[in-house]
Amino acid sequence: MINSIYSKNISSSAKILDYAIIYENVVIGDNVVIGEHNVIGKLPTPTSNICRNLDLNLTKTVIGESSRLCSHVTVYSNVVIGDNCLLGDNVSIFTDVKIGKNVIISRNVTVNSETEIGNNVRIMDGSHVTGRTKIGNSVFISTGVFMANDNFFGKFGYNEECMGPTLGDNVSIGVGVILLPNVTIGRGSIIAAGSVVKNDIPDCVLAAGNPAKVITKLPNNWGNI
Repeated sequence: MINSIYSKNISSSAKILDYAIIYENVVIGDNVVIGEHNVIGKLPTPTSNICRNLDLNLTKTVIGESSRLCSHVTVYSNVVIGDNCLLGDNVSIFTDVKIGKNVIISRNVTVNSETEIGNNVRIMDGSHVTGRTKIGNSVFISTGVFMANDNFFGKFGYNEECMGPTLGDNVSIGVGVILLPNVTIGRGSIIAAGSVVKNDIPDCVLAAGNPAKVITKLPNNWGNI
């Protein structure tokens, strides 16, 4: 086993596979599996032309009990991952992210900073969760979903107006959906595959199209199922 382990806060029941790098700020819970070539707890490495100020203090990263991180996963500093989560191959979780319990983030997913993900969420292969996104509980995000947080393409820097989408509890997002900055998807709503969401979507509806529009209402209790 060839690893670079600097943390002293790793459970004795955790399993760390070959070529992992675990920084001193990392806490790893019981029965966690860290896959090959994982990098856990690293600091961002900005250059002088970056648009935002990043916290370059080495702050705690926590991997909750019974979580599984597959191969080539990168988790930055100041990230909390809840119990019983699964992160697939090549997942990247940037700094200042909170992930709840029983979450599955599948292969080749990227999650940017200042993002909150609730419990029982599923994010499928090849999707991108932009910075400052809020995802509620029991949300399903299908493959190839992309989110944005800046309508001005970085012209004004990373200011307070840069906001990602907000997804309520029990929302379902179909294949290839694009969620534009600062939109809200209401509780229990479904966004059909290939839609482009540029305006808020209310609770418990099916929306589709470019731009996405309400097609039909769903039962009022749909968001609680």
